[in-house]
Amino acid sequence: MRVAKYNTRITVQQRTKVANDIGGWSNTWADLYASWASVRPLSGAKRLEHGRTTFSEIYEVEMRAREVNVDGECQVIYGGEIFQIVSIEISGKVNIVIAR
Repeated sequence: MRVAKYNTRITVQQRTKVANDIGGWSNTWADLYASWASVRPLSGAKRLEHGRTTFSEIYEVEMRAREVNVDGECQVIYGGEIFQIVSIEISGKVNIVIAR
């Protein structure tokens, strides 16, 4: 494992329920952990939808395995932007595909 390739800081967040003032619940995001990772762009697109220009980006994220499990209910913060997890593969290291 080459340590130098993990040169980008990401944060993995998990959805949590928080009680509100009227006895109900609301969903919020809490940091699960921050990690150094290798982030590699896979694809990107720019489209005109309903009179608006939209962008989509897909990245592959590789990081060391953690005791805390990452699942589809988590999201990744990379470069100040929020990305949803598309797929996860754990085999000695964690490979995640994220999209925005």
